[in-house]
Amino acid sequence: MSTDQPRPPVDPLPDTCSAVEVTAPGEHALITTPVRSPGAGEVLVAVAAAGICGSDVELFQGRRPAPYVRYPVVPGHEWAGRVVRVGADVTGVAPGDAVVAEGFRSCQVCARCRNGEPTLCTADYAETGFTHPGAFAGFVVVPARLVHRLPDLPEGTLLEHCALLEPAACVAAGLLAAAPRPAGHYAVLGTGTLSLLAVQMLAALRPASLTVLGRRDHQFPLARRFGATRTVLIDQAEDLRGGADLVFEATGSASAVPLALDLARRGGSVVLEGIAGTGPVSLDPDVFALNQLRVFGVFGADSRAWQHAIALLSSGALDLPALVSHQVGLADYGQALSLLTERPANLGKVLLLP
Repeated sequence: MSTDQPRPPVDPLPDTCSAVEVTAPGEHALITTPVRSPGAGEVLVAVAAAGICGSDVELFQGRRPAPYVRYPVVPGHEWAGRVVRVGADVTGVAPGDAVVAEGFRSCQVCARCRNGEPTLCTADYAETGFTHPGAFAGFVVVPARLVHRLPDLPEGTLLEHCALLEPAACVAAGLLAAAPRPAGHYAVLGTGTLSLLAVQMLAALRPASLTVLGRRDHQFPLARRFGATRTVLIDQAEDLRGGADLVFEATGSASAVPLALDLARRGGSVVLEGIAGTGPVSLDPDVFALNQLRVFGVFGADSRAWQHAIALLSSGALDLPALVSHQVGLADYGQALSLLTERPANLGKVLLLP
């Protein structure tokens, strides 16, 4: 379907909108907040939907390291919406455009930024939804340089589903770095949103094998639908060790890291995207040198990865709607958090709909 749908009226803009604010660890409130006009180089977007990810739960529970969050904050770094206002000096995007946006607000001047590595920016950490107001609100203001216009969407995909392009871009960042070859042997650890997006992207390479390993089997049918050739419980993975050209790990479990290294063949690649939030794990330090492994850690995505994810969606390679299990309003944020902590069997991506 086209993103060129009937557009909501934007004149006059409301003075205020509702938003979810995490006031301190373990505390949140539904607040009324002013709708801020965009400044120079900024755009104001009406939020269609915002996804909740594990880092948002981390933020709420107070487990996110102090440099990576500022309380109080309106969370929401995974989102999609429509531009309703643009500030001075903004080109390439206009009111009515369907958009997503990168979250990292890199400084653009440090050595890492100048080298094209914005997720390694050495300035103070800044990201929409963690240090700056995010999209758990009716409207969000973001730098125009971070915005990506959306093309026509595949049949059945709505603008709301495009909130999943943020995790898709993170997956794309890891796979672009690892550069898996077509017809390879791939293994994906985990059955959450990141892992299932990785399955879809790797399936597009027509793999010789694509094995998904999970602690529970409730998402295995979806993984097979996306192109997995084999699904295996993690505690039954012994015969798979040393067989994968590329291993993608996004479980968020510390114990999955040594397993990911064990699954890779000699000379293979390992992409680590899961953040466990726990202490160290025991590793054989010789596994890297003896097996000549290439290991890629991923924390966010640059513009190239975002464009790659959007192109995959446009081509029909990504099925985003199938990953969404729950859609709730801002007032039900507490219910959404409960879903993500209790993790019922049918849990997929949870979207907040302002």
